Amino acid sequence: MLIKCTQVLLAILATGAVAAEPDPKALHDLMVKLMAETKVIAVQSISVPASQYKSDGDPDTLEIVFLTKRSDGPSRVSDDGEVIFLYKASDAEQSTLIGHAFEIRARRRLAEN
Repeated sequence: MLIKCTQVLLAILATGAVAAEPDPKALHDLMVKLMAETKVIAVQSISVPASQYKSDGDPDTLEIVFLTKRSDGPSRVSDDGEVIFLYKASDAEQSTLIGHAFEIRARRRLAEN
């Protein structure tokens, strides 16, 4: 009986994990759509540390903040995908971060639907 319950529980967990992952084509298509529709705002300098920077809160914009101080940390994407912080990032790194930001944004929108 314990083995059967464990198998059922594992099946439920596996199904839940698969259901949480979006369809790759839907994710890709939404990323492309968001890339075409999103306004990109370049922020050349900020007056607060990067950890205290507040985005504009608009889900239809992507803010790219150029960091000038090493103390502001490495290049990265905010958890919500709304801000990209760049500190001496190569073109390849910038491209990767932009792709990551749009993936975060697309996943979030798919999860809301």
